[in-house]
Amino acid sequence: MEGEPELLSVDEFEDELGKLLETSARNGIDFDRSWTFRLSNDDLPDMMVEITSLQKPTSDSEER
Repeated sequence: MEGEPELLSVDEFEDELGKLLETSARNGIDFDRSWTFRLSNDDLPDMMVEITSLQKPTSDSEER
């Protein structure tokens, strides 16, 4: 049985998520889709996560 997960700040969550996405991309995971999570804990909401790949900016364009 797993113990309670470590609590993360928003910045720590974003950092961990970034690491997970980078590792997943290197392993060929396709991100242009969504995932649904039905959580067993009634105190937590069910969630849907959508990840969309972005085009890298070119040197003559700005991110808006």
